[in-house]
Amino acid sequence: MDKQPITQNKVINPITQLIAITVFIASIFIIPSYLFSLSVFGVLLLISIYYRVFTSFISTLSKTLLILIIMMFAMQALFYPGEEILWSVWIFSIKLEGIIHALQLSSKLLVIGGSILLFFKVVDIREFLASLEKIGLSPKLSYVILSTLQVIPQMQKKSAIILDTQRARGVETEGGLLIRAKAFIPTIGPLILGSIVAIEERALTLEARGFSAPVKKSRLMEVRKTKVDNFIRLFALLYLVGVIVWRIFI
Repeated sequence: MDKQPITQNKVINPITQLIAITVFIASIFIIPSYLFSLSVFGVLLLISIYYRVFTSFISTLSKTLLILIIMMFAMQALFYPGEEILWSVWIFSIKLEGIIHALQLSSKLLVIGGSILLFFKVVDIREFLASLEKIGLSPKLSYVILSTLQVIPQMQKKSAIILDTQRARGVETEGGLLIRAKAFIPTIGPLILGSIVAIEERALTLEARGFSAPVKKSRLMEVRKTKVDNFIRLFALLYLVGVIVWRIFI
């Protein structure tokens, strides 16, 4: 009996979600107001609450973008040229024009970074690549992208296993900088060798499954487009048109 394809579990197609975040990012450049960008970020927060990833979304965002946004805001506020000085000490001065410009840049960065991060939080990368293959992406390129995205998590897991093994053998892996440096060498060797062996095993597995065979590829995972996707794509189009009209006439 032939195996039935695994259908998509989520309601929204990954391509639809990609279109939505692309429209969000495009809209903040059409309307440069920082208030508008902050309102778009508010929508991203609501989406993260709907998908129940709000806590991890905010945590990751604060660890990755918060420091960059603070530094950029401070630099723009202190050195952007302007005439209305709000605060001054020695050679440094904060100007109203600098604050406004800093708000515009930081709010845009918040939306761009937040949109990309939220996309990968709510989308299964395998479903996303299956959707891209369905519209014409090469299976080989799809596999390269998937493997690249899986490299870091896999190496983190292997590193944790190797460290546990070293601790069981009595090797000190925690403490000062010198102790950590000594533990690094016996850890990195097995990690690299294990990665090389894993690459060879994966290549043999792909060949055994006929990955490079010059035939049409079948898919175990099937990602479908529903009426909800059509509605969201239509809404995204109308939203983008509305933003453009607003920018031109208001």
